[in-house]
Amino acid sequence: MSVAQSRRRSAASVARAIHTDQRIKAAVLGAALLVVSAVALAAAPAAWGQTVATGDGGAADGAAGSSFTLAPHEAVYDLRLISRAPGSPVATANGTMTYRIEDTCDGWAMESRTVLNLFYNRGDPVQTDWSFISWESKDATQYRFRIRSERNGTLDELIDGKARMAADSDSGGVAAFSKPADRTLDLAPRVLLPVQHTLRVLEAASAGDRIYTASMFDGSEVNGPMQSTAVIAEAVPAGAIGELPDNPLLDSPSWRMVLSFFAADSRSSLPDYEVRLRYHDNGVAEEVIQDFGTMALRGVLSELKPIEGGGC
Repeated sequence: MSVAQSRRRSAASVARAIHTDQRIKAAVLGAALLVVSAVALAAAPAAWGQTVATGDGGAADGAAGSSFTLAPHEAVYDLRLISRAPGSPVATANGTMTYRIEDTCDGWAMESRTVLNLFYNRGDPVQTDWSFISWESKDATQYRFRIRSERNGTLDELIDGKARMAADSDSGGVAAFSKPADRTLDLAPRVLLPVQHTLRVLEAASAGDRIYTASMFDGSEVNGPMQSTAVIAEAVPAGAIGELPDNPLLDSPSWRMVLSFFAADSRSSLPDYEVRLRYHDNGVAEEVIQDFGTMALRGVLSELKPIEGGGC
């Protein structure tokens, strides 16, 4: 699971906590800070004179065939409120997100935890604590995941399961959930797993594509894969100043982009969630902004260190 995907899922958890409290009304995803409308998405390829890449066909369908290598690392992001919708009862918000990815030789072990505190103009604050642990094989055929969400110290959601994809991308796969209930889910051909999706986005950006779309399954939605769209806005050369200027993990080419995620059963032309970030070619993310629809948060990279050794 990438930082963008991690933020998408934790955003859903936070939004549910807010709605459960009945202190804020659902709003159309549209904060002026970073929303890309459906009209803009449709017009972008022609306006930019670029092609649209998809998750279909070619060597790009298998993680093992990627030309990119992710850097095992641990990153900490400080979260703060940067905008809110008019009339929102949320006065301020802050928190921390920790993201870790480790090379286990035969796969990628990922762990993310987000603790977010929401403070209201009236009433008690709400704290959400969301964690995601997963493992994905490098050939993108096996995947395990566990998601836990707490609200004010009380368990709000627990999802546990695994998925197996055919080596042939045309054959699809199957996911099996053990929590919140036993359930199996057929996965269509060309559905991507999280690390595989991250690599495909980086490849599309490197190739000069402006838009990349694909179906992605991370286990967080029991109804099926999410539809994702990446809009690549700008290439940033190696050596450009980053949030931690002296960190060697940030001394590499990168791309500023907006990733939008649509639920499997969504009929809306607007995404469920969007995140703007700067992705480096080694998978490290900085300049993270996430949109909850009713408010937007900035994640500032405060700590970043490589993970040495690993399972190899």
